[in-house]
Amino acid sequence: MLSSIARGAAAGAAGTTALHAATYLDMTLRGRPSSSTPQQTIDKISEAAGTDIPGDAEQKESRKSGLGALLGMVTGTTVGVGYGALHALGWRPPVLVGGVVATVAAMAGSSAPMTALGVTDPRKWSTSDWLSDALPHLAYGLVTAATFSMMEENHRARRLRRRLRRMAKLRKAGKPAAARALAS
Repeated sequence: MLSSIARGAAAGAAGTTALHAATYLDMTLRGRPSSSTPQQTIDKISEAAGTDIPGDAEQKESRKSGLGALLGMVTGTTVGVGYGALHALGWRPPVLVGGVVATVAAMAGSSAPMTALGVTDPRKWSTSDWLSDALPHLAYGLVTAATFSMMEENHRARRLRRRLRRMAKLRKAGKPAAARALAS
């Protein structure tokens, strides 16, 4: 279980990188500014917690920007952890299905808290807003699922090689019955 969760965390981190790349590519191509919702979310969390972000105005904005980005990374890694945990429990979707599920989970994981805090309302988003959110999250989901799948295949291959080496050692040691038992 822990190995699958660790692979999920790594896959979620890879997916988060893909999300950031897709977002920055969109900003570059369309000349649009970065979203302020992560910083607004940090403001709302700070208010709800009854704390203040320390520093002068410039430092506060920098800290909110950094915290907003970190919050996104935590969300992406957490969705990956969930993906790995589901895999450990027996869920084995094709990469495309797993990618769509990871996409939806990441979108919900990022938008639900912002919606609950009153930072945004997806019911009022334009088509452009939805595309700006959905396409980078789709990149996240597909990269997360594909990365997990590749790591899982590598993990299974390593386990098989170890098993074959143990069987060969048992045969060489004159224990063919133990080698046959290991093979079954």
